[in-house]
Amino acid sequence: MSWKITGKMIEACSCHAACRCTLGPAEPDRGWCSGAFTFVIDKGNSDGVDLDGRKVLWLIDLPKDFASGGGTGRLYIDEDANESQRRELEAIFTGNRGGPGEVLGGLVARWLPTGSTAITVNEGGNPSVSVRDIGHAELAPIRDGNGETAVLQNAPVLGLIAIERAELARSDGSRFAAPEMRDWESGGHGSVNPFSWSA
Repeated sequence: MSWKITGKMIEACSCHAACRCTLGPAEPDRGWCSGAFTFVIDKGNSDGVDLDGRKVLWLIDLPKDFASGGGTGRLYIDEDANESQRRELEAIFTGNRGGPGEVLGGLVARWLPTGSTAITVNEGGNPSVSVRDIGHAELAPIRDGNGETAVLQNAPVLGLIAIERAELARSDGSRFAAPEMRDWESGGHGSVNPFSWSA
């Protein structure tokens, strides 16, 4: 059962910009960490199932820092996905199909039931994500005096999930409130991360 997906991951988390966990074990700003990772799949296929254009929200609440794991996780898959697509995406993003998804899944001690809902993504100059009844992320890229986006390259923790480049952003105003998970508002950290995953 082979799979491959490529696209962008849009991230917002509870810590201040920039997230220290990307460089290894660190003390979260609030003593705990919550994050929302929206995966926008441009091209994808898993065991013969076409995954082009699908979107997945990967939510996690962690008792300490990102690297320590032991978290509570939940997936939301966009409501336009059919049954086969939902099955394959759930398997990939809970880590049951190996690859980078298995690394992410290893952070989760308790999975809550996967949901299906509307996920709206704007990939423009100020990316945004809106997830019906669950939350939203609003990103403002961090730029230098020449208008170039600040980039974090080859960060150790991101490398574990095969992400080489994080385009840094502010995510002020982003907030999420999923059932049975911690309600949180971003402390300011955000990023846009191109990815190409396979197993």
